[in-house]
Amino acid sequence: MDNPLAQIGWAEPWYAAETPGVQNQLEREISQKHPLHGLGARVVGRRIDNDDVVAVLQDGRYVNVHLVWSPHTCADGTYPGWFCYGTLDEFKKAMRADAEEYQDRNNS
Repeated sequence: MDNPLAQIGWAEPWYAAETPGVQNQLEREISQKHPLHGLGARVVGRRIDNDDVVAVLQDGRYVNVHLVWSPHTCADGTYPGWFCYGTLDEFKKAMRADAEEYQDRNNS
């Protein structure tokens, strides 16, 4: 079976980022009260222009998580902010829109 992540075709400002440091930070920030706690979020990509990462959950959904880079966990689960893209295709569609916006902003 092919690895779907190898077929993403990353577009700036997104890039592949399966690095332990970013994964460790995500795990540090997800408290027991956070909606993503226990869902097995695995970071697969990151933006170069902000602190957003894309992670895939154990059930196959793709989510955007805005890391706050705090050394502490938010006890009430308010942070980090996040939203669900859904499928890989939905993430890829959003990534293309982000890429267009990023290019427009940097070519002005």
